Amino acid sequence: MGMLDRVERRLDNLISGGFARAFKAELVPAEIAAELRRECDDTVVARGQGRSVAANDYVVQMAPEDFTRLAPYAAELAAQLNDAVRAHVHEQRYLLVGPLAVRLESAEDLAVGVCRVRSVALPASQPPGPAPSPSPSPSPRQVSAPWLEMNGARIPLSTRMTIIGRSPEADVRMHDPGVSSRHAAIRLGSTATIEDLGSTNGTFVDGRRVRTADLRDGSVIILGGVRVTFHNA
Repeated sequence: MGMLDRVERRLDNLISGGFARAFKAELVPAEIAAELRRECDDTVVARGQGRSVAANDYVVQMAPEDFTRLAPYAAELAAQLNDAVRAHVHEQRYLLVGPLAVRLESAEDLAVGVCRVRSVALPASQPPGPAPSPSPSPSPRQVSAPWLEMNGARIPLSTRMTIIGRSPEADVRMHDPGVSSRHAAIRLGSTATIEDLGSTNGTFVDGRRVRTADLRDGSVIILGGVRVTFHNA
């Protein structure tokens, strides 16, 4: 029996246990696992030399009623769904750029029994290197670069202009159907600004739809169904 088969059997066994009382034949773990696999396949990016990179950070959204019903089992379910995605990645020989994570989230716009999966490829944080040698003389204070916070991950803004979108060519890629291929650009100068690049669903900063806007530390940016927080340093 392969890894994927073993994971599928564990998910099916949940139905005959405590989850049977929780799901009541509505939203079941096997259906969520199928949506995760579909999202994984749909968002794979070819990187050349036969390498295919899959998203590694997944959010499963469901109706508040389902989310409340699942609360007692959330940790176990998330862990087994994580195993299901990992098995699929292994079977398809995909590559991951960072640690695999699956989380559950409530979404007011979803009906009971329906789930929605969103994902992104988030690179692992750079491992700490050796401690630097002490400087013989004081050096100027280093200023941290601005960064974006998305799904708990820190994305540094290391260039003067960062394109955000769904396209593989975007500097920050978002696997969300509400995000346009080239959705918005963040520019760094004396101030940080964001510009909507003619997106279909618009760019929102602190609850207001904008064409261009200055970004302050803590500004909340909404692109399609993705929430991002800008940090100045």
